[in-house]
Amino acid sequence: MVATKIFSTLFFLGAAASLAKFSSSAQESQQPASNSVVARAPYSAFKEIHVDQQCRLLPYPALQSDVKKKPHLRKDSTICHLEAIASSEHMEETIVGNEMRRNWISITEQEYVLQNVTAETRQFVVEQFVPQGWQVDSDPQPTEIAGTMALFRVNAEPGEIVRLHVGLHHAKPLHTKLLKDGPSLP
Repeated sequence: MVATKIFSTLFFLGAAASLAKFSSSAQESQQPASNSVVARAPYSAFKEIHVDQQCRLLPYPALQSDVKKKPHLRKDSTICHLEAIASSEHMEETIVGNEMRRNWISITEQEYVLQNVTAETRQFVVEQFVPQGWQVDSDPQPTEIAGTMALFRVNAEPGEIVRLHVGLHHAKPLHTKLLKDGPSLP
């Protein structure tokens, strides 16, 4: 009898909780659909959205000085994702006088797809790491180079999706070959 009373009370509480959950989800679905632009709290307060070369969202630079430990970086593919990621290598040869100069060329490139999910115009700041010995080979060129970081700035209107192509180029010199004077005979 006591077990039956406890069971019926638990059943009633479970049913009430389910009904409350169903009621709140029904109310949410009845609310008018908002514009496709969603204001996200961390990005609505600042005019810039900073991302790194892996499309991870970076803390706003003014707030970084307050943080003593390394911040947790997160990705949001709605705000930033990468497309057209490619790398290639080839030999480049040039003749200077009687020397053949050769370089092994490495190229990496990727396209950032950036979406302003706020209700106001924002500027994306893409912070692309440039390893030592590499050069930025992009159009447009970075707006600023700070140490090993190339900074690209791109404006986006509310809801706008913008694309930014970034390429890096590295030339590794190989041994120079001396060319024989005159035509070679069989």
